[in-house]
Amino acid sequence: MNTKLKTLQTIHLALCAGVFLFALVTIFLNREIMFFDPNPQTTAPFNPIFPIMGLTTISASIFFFKNLISKIDKTEPVDSKINLYQSAFIISSALLEGGALFNIVGFFITHNSFFLIFAAANFIFLILNRPTKDKLISTLQLQYPDTEAL
Repeated sequence: MNTKLKTLQTIHLALCAGVFLFALVTIFLNREIMFFDPNPQTTAPFNPIFPIMGLTTISASIFFFKNLISKIDKTEPVDSKINLYQSAFIISSALLEGGALFNIVGFFITHNSFFLIFAAANFIFLILNRPTKDKLISTLQLQYPDTEAL
C-alpha cells in the first residue's frame, strides 16, 4: 500500500510541476507586454469567463472529492478504499489543474495578469491537496492494523 501513496504523491507532483512550469513559460513569453487590469472593458469577452471558471473548478473539486469519499463503504477492504480514494483524488486534482491552466491560457491570450490571481488560487488549492499518510488515514477513517501497512 505504500506504493499507492507514493504513486499518488508522484501524480500530485507532476500536476503541480506542469501548472508551475506552464505559468513560468507564459510569464516569460509575456513579460514585456503584460499588464494588470481587472476592468471588464479591457478584456471584454474573456474577463468574466476565466475567473468564474477558476472559482467553479475549486468548488467542483471540493464537492466531487467529498461526494466520492462519502460513498466509500467503511466495511470494504483497505485496498478497495484506497483505490476509491485514488479516484477521488485524481478527479479533484484534475479539476484544480484544469482551472489553473485555463486561467494561465487566459493570461497568455490577453496578456492581462489579472487572470494569474485565479490560476494561483487553483494552484494553491492543488498544493494543499497533497496526499499524505495522515490525510489518507483520517479521510478513510482507517484503524490500527490497516494504518501500519501505509
